[in-house]
Amino acid sequence: MQVIPSDERTTAISKVMEILDPGSFMELGERVSARYTEFYHPDSVLESDGVVTGYGTIDGSLVFIFAQDAEVMGGTFGEQHGRKIIDLYEHAMKARAPIIGLMDCAGFRIEEGLDGLYQFAKLYKRQSEASGKIPQIMAVIGQCGGGMSIAAELADFVFIEEGKGSIFVNPQGVVANAIGNNPFVSAGDDGKFAWEEIVEKIRTLVGILPCSSDFTPHVLDVSDEELNRDCPDMYSMLGDARGILSELSDDYTLFESHPDYGQDMITGFIRIAGQPIGVAACNTVNGEKRITSEGCDKAAAIINLCSRFNIPILTITDTDGYQTTSENEKYLPASAGRLLKALAESDVPKINLITGTIVGSAYSLLNSKGLGADYVFMWDSADVSLVDPRQATEVIFGRWSRELEQQYRDTQSSAVALARHGFADKVIAPEDSRKYLIGALQTFVNSK
Repeated sequence: MQVIPSDERTTAISKVMEILDPGSFMELGERVSARYTEFYHPDSVLESDGVVTGYGTIDGSLVFIFAQDAEVMGGTFGEQHGRKIIDLYEHAMKARAPIIGLMDCAGFRIEEGLDGLYQFAKLYKRQSEASGKIPQIMAVIGQCGGGMSIAAELADFVFIEEGKGSIFVNPQGVVANAIGNNPFVSAGDDGKFAWEEIVEKIRTLVGILPCSSDFTPHVLDVSDEELNRDCPDMYSMLGDARGILSELSDDYTLFESHPDYGQDMITGFIRIAGQPIGVAACNTVNGEKRITSEGCDKAAAIINLCSRFNIPILTITDTDGYQTTSENEKYLPASAGRLLKALAESDVPKINLITGTIVGSAYSLLNSKGLGADYVFMWDSADVSLVDPRQATEVIFGRWSRELEQQYRDTQSSAVALARHGFADKVIAPEDSRKYLIGALQTFVNSK
């Protein structure tokens, strides 16, 4: 794919062209301009009204796309500007195709007053109606302030162009108790990247996600050799969620969501046997295996997305329980509740792979059999305990010794013990993980 260097990109259309297949873009509403008023006269209105809209293809798949154009009236949001985006949403919904937005907006067009605000409310409504029905992908390539920041966060994915994009509700100058010299406060975005990387990520996402919730994701062909390969280095990756997920993936590739947020939980997509899989995996951070409220929210977000778009879910569980900081305590119950609700209500295939040690009630929360996991696989070295095994030994036997602790593990917390109780479907060697996951996924071949 030919990507135009950053210093040669001068128009919103050129950015659209870089994302779409060559020659596929069909612009809609290119002649639309602001209505003539006391502020606008025939010699002052500009065509496009600050936003380019249309449709095209990505690897042959239909998408609808808009790009706010800072070169036309600052990309400000006015009546006709808003109407063009709303119309595009209506086309995308009817066509059951993804919508992509490139955001670069200097804010509301003051001259148009309530007419612009009315269209903005309609945009929120269309975005809410589209949520869970078609994929919504946004890239912030310039300013994205005020109401547009909320519109960005209503999308399923939000990428920010490094060094150019900024997302904020209020400018820093009017925010009380501003933190440091940050030019903006980022919400749950999916990371900051160079423009060329954003182009590639958008194209990759369109290939992963189905065109709408009415369809299942496209399954790619995989060679027999790839289907049957072992993962000999899997155990050495214990605690490294990114490493484990990459090793499990067909192409050793992880598409990560929210990479800078809640590092204790790695989320995103991989492909197994050609099938896109949503993943949420416990991750060791600075030597600690502790779950945070941010991690719970990340996991809940990817699970909800997968549930809406018919994508199977894989969780990787390995944690010493919840982080014990006072800050985490404030938000953890609500965040954990959102994760629990997402898993309990999801009706897509759900597989849990227990790789390490789990301590406490986090076991119940993280896609356990009791919460509705369809399959639970457990590494033969893994262990699940209500409390630290040494403490459990002292409580049960009244004293501790290495032999008594081993007895407790063998009968209560080891992988074999969980399998005996029906809490694990299969105890497996780490290097066989990929093969068992493929087999489990194939049992759902007839489900939507």
